[in-house]
Amino acid sequence: MSGDELYCQPPQLDWSQASGPRAPDYGDLYFSAEDGLEESRAVFLKGCDLPQDWQGKPVYVVGELGFGTGLNALALWDLWRREGPATGWLHFISIEKHPLPREDAARAFAAWPSLAGLSAQLLAQWPSALKGAHRLIFPEDRFTITLFQDEAELALGQIEAEVDAWFLDGFAPDRNEAMWSQTVFDRMARLSRAGTRVATFTVAGAVRRGLQQAGFSVEKRPGFGRKRERLEAIYAGAATPPEISPVERTRPCGGRVAIIGAGIAGASLALAFRRRGRDVVVIDAIGPAAGASGAPAGLLTPRLERTGRPHVRATLAAFEFARRTYDGLEGFYPEGVLRLPRDSDDRDRLALIASRMDGDYIWDGEGLWQPRAARFEPARLVEALLADTPLVIAQIARVEESETGVRLLDDGGHVVVEADLVIHASGWGAHAVFDALDANSGQLAVIEGQAPDRAVVWGGYACAVPGGGVLLGTTHVRGAEAGPLEEAIEGLRADLAIHCPHIAAGLGAELLQTWSGVRAVTSDQLPVSGPLVGDEFTARWRQYSTGRTPRIKPGPPGPCRQYILSGFGSRGFAHAPLMAEALAGDLSGEPGALERAGRECLQSTRFAWRRLKRSH
Repeated sequence: MSGDELYCQPPQLDWSQASGPRAPDYGDLYFSAEDGLEESRAVFLKGCDLPQDWQGKPVYVVGELGFGTGLNALALWDLWRREGPATGWLHFISIEKHPLPREDAARAFAAWPSLAGLSAQLLAQWPSALKGAHRLIFPEDRFTITLFQDEAELALGQIEAEVDAWFLDGFAPDRNEAMWSQTVFDRMARLSRAGTRVATFTVAGAVRRGLQQAGFSVEKRPGFGRKRERLEAIYAGAATPPEISPVERTRPCGGRVAIIGAGIAGASLALAFRRRGRDVVVIDAIGPAAGASGAPAGLLTPRLERTGRPHVRATLAAFEFARRTYDGLEGFYPEGVLRLPRDSDDRDRLALIASRMDGDYIWDGEGLWQPRAARFEPARLVEALLADTPLVIAQIARVEESETGVRLLDDGGHVVVEADLVIHASGWGAHAVFDALDANSGQLAVIEGQAPDRAVVWGGYACAVPGGGVLLGTTHVRGAEAGPLEEAIEGLRADLAIHCPHIAAGLGAELLQTWSGVRAVTSDQLPVSGPLVGDEFTARWRQYSTGRTPRIKPGPPGPCRQYILSGFGSRGFAHAPLMAEALAGDLSGEPGALERAGRECLQSTRFAWRRLKRSH
């Protein structure tokens, strides 16, 4: 993964034919002129022996090359609703280099009125053209789409999953060679298990030979409509074992889940596990949104950088996922946010970022308008995500592990909760078990005055707040002490006068509300997610940390019962929902929600690995 481009180019479409959209750059149609839906069912669903093949499997994974209009996703979803098992989860992982804008997808979906209900749900979550992974969840149907937007070879290298069936539905091989390369077939094999099925409309010799070379047994089958033949294949090799790495993916762990912390991280975890039917309980010393998640108002804005590095793609995807998560909840106001430059260098930076983004980031010469950003009430969002998750009010003093689970004890040594695993999601409170966390304190104030019609940020920010007044935020002070309130308020007022003098001029003298809190941050300013590690990690990786390759490669890690989700700083509401979804998915043995490189940037073991390397 490299380069500065953050967004994929949309396709150039030709709608002149009644049969549907055509891609002039590839000289091919998006779906059959005869009956695209029936072709999808005949070639891909029946070709992969569905619905029979998913019977008895708690998690079933379908991979696809060429998302296109999303027709195959709708056909698969429709079949799952009609003939899927009563329990279990269906994951659809697809790759697309030129994602369709929502309006073009809606135009294409009009051809299949029988799928109107499903297409409306898909359009409601239709992702932006941002490169990388996009997670779309339809919990009522136990169905998830993870769309990787990039070149096929690059995207396949970023997927972490074990695929049960493949739909190969790119444009014809002689018009889109990159989608049908040997590297593509080899990477498909790496993601397949023994017996994984493949279906495609083409019988091109290069495709047959490429699949065979990658370890698939290939046979021709009768085609659909005017196409005389098509291909089916089965992977005859063995499944690729999970990668063993210092920043390897979190491995599955079943059973009851205890979550320490009822802020946005804990609430997001509760939602993610609850969707999966996992037994989950949340423990907090005070109650929901009582710590750093308890400010009177907040702004949902993306973390903006100029390049498409893995952590940038991951955090932008997290912002988009968070917005989908909160959409429609009480206390969420998708009004947009105006970002002002701090200085001339920042002005140039924001203008450059806007040039690399799409229409959701608009530079007008004075500021960067972000129509998808939002204002929100933190406590109401946290409570909505927690919903009816059992909540225990208690201060956890220590966690005892055994071979079968964990016990969470209070100061008196009494057992508060027993579970199979525990996730530390208490923000700065998690520093007691994870020493790579640092404290960053902040204060904000609500002052009488006329709030701006749209929230404004520049480093600090100003916005409306329930009950009236102008919220000014927020200070950033290293350590767990925020400093004198009077100095903080004076600084916030002075900062506002520099960046938004018209708002500052309308402020009154009355102080309506204040808030202070301690945020958990890391040295690289990125969150942490994954297992807690100790001496066992050091013993496994000490020889590798020297840079020399020992003759014996480390084996897989031992069982883990304690995990962490923290280090969000001031961006918990933007990043926690997707990272909670990713961690819950990993612990449940599901396909990864993030690109591999992005997940590695956020993995909790990265700090232990860095310390180990520095020790030589």
